[in-house]
Amino acid sequence: MGTEGHDLRVVAGRYRLEARIGRGGMGVVWRADDLVLGRQVAVKELTLDDSLSEEDARRRREHSFREARAVAQLR
Repeated sequence: MGTEGHDLRVVAGRYRLEARIGRGGMGVVWRADDLVLGRQVAVKELTLDDSLSEEDARRRREHSFREARAVAQLR
């Protein structure tokens, strides 16, 4: 379930994806290193089906942003 050591990705210029830790209906969750803050974080990679309407895709993105903000406040 992890990534290959030589195949690690950096997303948004700061999150180095280390290993896939979960998968659900809306995407994949990765264990990652935040290269700016120097700590481990979880990164959710949102998967949007091409068959979704523009409105449904917008709602899913908004839901993910709300979820991320709520989780960030837990720390």
